[in-house]
Amino acid sequence: MAPRTINEIADLLDSSFAWRRVELQALGAAIADAERDSPNAPLARALARSGVALLYAHWEGFFKDACQAYVDYVAKRRLLYSELNDGFLRTVMMSLGKRAATGDESGLAVLFESIREPEKSRARIPKNTIVDTKSNLRYMVLVEIMKAIGFPYEHFATKNALIDKTLCDGRNSIAHGRDYFPTSGSFAVLHAEVLEMMEDLRNVIMSSVRTEQYKRSSSGGG
Repeated sequence: MAPRTINEIADLLDSSFAWRRVELQALGAAIADAERDSPNAPLARALARSGVALLYAHWEGFFKDACQAYVDYVAKRRLLYSELNDGFLRTVMMSLGKRAATGDESGLAVLFESIREPEKSRARIPKNTIVDTKSNLRYMVLVEIMKAIGFPYEHFATKNALIDKTLCDGRNSIAHGRDYFPTSGSFAVLHAEVLEMMEDLRNVIMSSVRTEQYKRSSSGGG
């Protein structure tokens, strides 16, 4: 169910984060035990490989859950076109433009309405198509989604290599059966960095909800 209140979206994010953290901590403990006993043993290497795959899965899963919850929350606000921040407005208008270009008369009518009466017309946010990770949540895909909903994404720029090389490429290599073997002890470091990114995303979303950053700023920007 789409969150309607600040408490509901906070609970949804906390719930999605909590079970993922518990599972990753349990796997991290198993990896640490195996590496302590014999870091180069097949079990230790297999657990480390599974750790990278699971870290990516939980990072992408939480990103999708969290951003979708935010989109659903904003859609529930039923804002006017004139109230949307630049990111959401761009997304809505591009969606309507695509519909109109395909000959969708209803889409064209809504587009006309949004142009003629932006102060009266309620925006129709395409909430089911915005959060598309394309099954590979690379940094540029993350940027595209965050721009579409008007989120700041600059502080994730320092995580570019982590997201693309370590997480995404690592997961793909392991999922496709390639000989990608993380070094002993690397899971704990990567685990901490992924949890930090998930917490950062949660904080961005809750800050945006509390300060209504989905709305156009008083200065006229997004």
